[in-house]
Amino acid sequence: MGHDRQVFTAQMITTMRTLFILLLLTTLSPAIAQRRAAAVLPNKQPRPTRYHVGALTRSYGDSVMVRWAPADALLFKAAVRSGGYALTRRTVNADRSITTDFRVAVKPWTVEEWKQRVSPRDTLAGVCVQLLYGKNEPLASTEAVSLDKLMQQKNQNDLRMAIALVLADANPVHARGMGLGFIDKNVKRGARYVYSVTALTDTTLYPSDTAAAMVVNDGPGERPAMVTVRAEAGDRTVSLVWSRALADAQFTAYYVERSTDGGKTFRRINQRPWIQPPTGKFAQVYSFSDSVAQNYRSYQYRVLGLTPFGELSTPSATVSIRGIDRTPPEAVTDVRTTHLKASQVRITWQRSKTEGDLAGYFVAKANSTEGPFLPLTSRLLPGNQREFVDTTALPYLPTYYMVVAVDTARNASRSLPAYCFFNDTKGPAKPKNLQGYIDSTGFVRIVWDRNTEPDLLGYSVIAANDPSHVFTAETPGFLAIPVFNDTTTLRTLTRKKYYRVIAYDKNLNPSEPSDVLALTRPDKLRPVAPVISTYTAGDTTVTLAWSRSSSDDVARQIVLRRESAVSRWTEVKTIDKTQTSFTDSGLKPNTAYSYALVAVDSAGLRSEASFPLHTKTLRLSPRPVSDLTVRFGADQKTVSLVWSYPRQDVRFVVYRAMPQSGLRSYDSVNRKTTFDDNRVSAGQYEYAVRVIYPDGTESNLSNLARVTIR
Repeated sequence: MGHDRQVFTAQMITTMRTLFILLLLTTLSPAIAQRRAAAVLPNKQPRPTRYHVGALTRSYGDSVMVRWAPADALLFKAAVRSGGYALTRRTVNADRSITTDFRVAVKPWTVEEWKQRVSPRDTLAGVCVQLLYGKNEPLASTEAVSLDKLMQQKNQNDLRMAIALVLADANPVHARGMGLGFIDKNVKRGARYVYSVTALTDTTLYPSDTAAAMVVNDGPGERPAMVTVRAEAGDRTVSLVWSRALADAQFTAYYVERSTDGGKTFRRINQRPWIQPPTGKFAQVYSFSDSVAQNYRSYQYRVLGLTPFGELSTPSATVSIRGIDRTPPEAVTDVRTTHLKASQVRITWQRSKTEGDLAGYFVAKANSTEGPFLPLTSRLLPGNQREFVDTTALPYLPTYYMVVAVDTARNASRSLPAYCFFNDTKGPAKPKNLQGYIDSTGFVRIVWDRNTEPDLLGYSVIAANDPSHVFTAETPGFLAIPVFNDTTTLRTLTRKKYYRVIAYDKNLNPSEPSDVLALTRPDKLRPVAPVISTYTAGDTTVTLAWSRSSSDDVARQIVLRRESAVSRWTEVKTIDKTQTSFTDSGLKPNTAYSYALVAVDSAGLRSEASFPLHTKTLRLSPRPVSDLTVRFGADQKTVSLVWSYPRQDVRFVVYRAMPQSGLRSYDSVNRKTTFDDNRVSAGQYEYAVRVIYPDGTESNLSNLARVTIR
């Protein structure tokens, strides 16, 4: 029986989903009328070689209901014209033999039979009659026949059948009147029957399958349960959503009920069965929308499914939901910005009205109209405020401001972005850390630290032969990088040349000139570089040994060092020209360093840096705590731990061993050498402390401290 139900339902769904226009059921329900939709599928569908009919049964003990449906509008129409369907019942006996009980023709009622067998108040009965015997709008004899007009005729037939199937599902009387259902009352409880249905049509024109369904008359069974329904809140609207795949396996239409008294009583919202075409976002779910009179008032909903036998399911679990305010407040207008001074900008705005639920404003800032806009305050500004001063503006960056109005439901509306024009009169920071040299060919190279201002335009280098003279420009334009290459004559009595660097921003505001860099013109030949031969690395020291420069005029040697992540060499030590070893101390443990040596002659000419040595200091383990002591607190309910340690920037992890358990991590303290344990009871406890440095290295455990609590 369950398998037959699935087969029948699948065929019903297939039929309805292949219609050209889906269920414009304006006569069935206002809810359906609000959701009318059309699903247009490919028009060029070949005529099937065989037509299909699906059947389904339901037992009630004293009767059995049989339902069937054609899968094509042409077969539906042909069966109405030719006399309906042949229904055959067979009994499956205990010995598995089969006995044919009867074969009857189930014909659609005539118009007169409809008048005699249904109530005049049954308005949908008239719809059923029209679906059976109403005429499509015919083509005029003088009208040209086109593919579009032929498809329009087919769409009318498809729509008729779709509406007929829904009406048959909703009411067993309508199903019988349209020749789509039969109630067999001559049955025995517990008997097993097989019902077969065949369309009484011309088999040469409409060859069709025979549908069959088996049933054990052990009913009536329990009403089917409605699938799970969830609720989604909107602004004075509520949406009920449930799975289409799960619901379509049992139901063809639905009723929705609402309660306004906490679920004590429910009122049906739709008086006609509600359905929804599986189009667009509703392909996977059903979604029923209801408007509510008031937001933030609780409403209760439940849904009942309608089976193909006109039976209602048990109500779904009641869901409680409230409409919520999703209407944002009116956006502010006339947002203006004024640069006051330095990093201060005043933002003003206007608002034509103030809603009662306005919570306030926040002002946001970004470097482009595309954002991201970041709020400038952690709290909302009052609703009556119309001005705000930003003290964090950066005049060298493009800056846009936006004012956002927020209501009490956290709905927000944004203003248009407002650009701020800055009065930029402050230049970049003074260039720092100038370094350079003049080689034996007169080539000059100067480098310095790059400025960090985002609106930096470039650098200008100025020079003089005496620091008291006027410095003149050495660069025709601006340097984009902090490197300057120059040439100078070596045939002069002036041993030194002096350089300064000026930074400019994009508004051509200059910085203060850098400190003077004095470069000495060298002699013609630089000394030979020393050669590093061996080294020894410790945790905070590196000892170098090398062979001295072979040049005779070496005056001193310089040890260079840099960390692996830094490109610039640092002069560590200037040493005597005869020295061949050096220990660099105070280094960071577990850190990569590079070393090189430079020889300097009596004229100040430097050698090339020696081939660099790359090494790494050893990892340093923190010293453990060695003087851990414990004592009772004044209340005799607290154990106090005390220790000492030479560093303050460390974290201490406290370990505790309870009776019959080993030491375990218990708690931790930062930058403190005491700990109070107030979670103790009678018994013996052991404590220890571990030191953890900021880089994550850990010491061994401290000495154990024991205490007994009685």
